[in-house]
Parts: sequence; C-alpha cells; structure tokens
Amino acid sequence: MRELSLNEIIEYAEKIELESYTFYSKAKEIIFDEEVKDLLTQLANDETDHYNHLRNLRQKGALTQKELDQKISLDIDLFSAIVNTEKIEKDFTSSEVLNIALQREINTEQTYAMLMTLTQLNDNVLKIFELLRKQEKGHVIKIQNRLNG
Repeated sequence: MRELSLNEIIEYAEKIELESYTFYSKAKEIIFDEEVKDLLTQLANDETDHYNHLRNLRQKGALTQKELDQKISLDIDLFSAIVNTEKIEKDFTSSEVLNIALQREINTEQTYAMLMTLTQLNDNVLKIFELLRKQEKGHVIKIQNRLNG
C-alpha cells in the first residue's frame, strides 16, 4: 500500500488516456481495413475526450487544492500495472491490433472500477470515473463486436 494524492491519481488516469490515444493513432496508420481504421479513429477521439474530462477536474476549479492534495491509500502495484502499453509492429493484422486494444480497454475499465471504490473521493471525481468506466466498457463492446463480426 502506498499513499498517493488525488492529483497523482488523476495524473495517472490522464496518462492512461494519453497512452490509449497514442496507441490508437499509431495503430490506424498500419491498418489497411477501412472499417477498423474508422473504429480506431473513433476510439482515439474518445480517448481525447476522456483526457479532457480528467484535465478539467484539475484545471477548471472542480477541485480545491486541498482536495487535490488529499492522500489516498492504494495498492500501488495493482494500480501501476493494470494498464500496459503493448508495442505494435507494422506487420500486425487488424485482429492483432484489436485484441491488444480489447485488453487495454478491459484493463482501463477495471482501473476506473477500482478507483470508484475509494469512498473518500470527491463526488465530482467519482462521477467522472464512473462516466469513463462506462465509456471504456462501451469500447470493449465495440471492439468485441468488430472482432466477432
């Protein structure tokens, strides 16, 4: 267990969203299937929106400095390991990219679900984490549908 500030937790969540955006942006450059490219573009745009939701928590005055400085105990190993960025290669198929994307989205949804268990979080933060968890779950469904379709 380690104590992190709410600000550090939000920064980590921003990092997840930025890494996802970068992954999708790079992946769409190597894929030839136009439908998959369109899905990757949509996912990249969604990740930008997610990042902005998180950034606004810290920059738009939704939280006070005291709230941002609040320390929260977390299992840091689980927290830092739950979302990894797997490298994509130029010869990856659409299925390979989508399977990596699927695991990223599952892990990210689980991260937000875990963060929502932190009862000492501000209601604004919990609402954003719940919104993002639901959207990540929606990404999982979209990717699964594409893999199965």
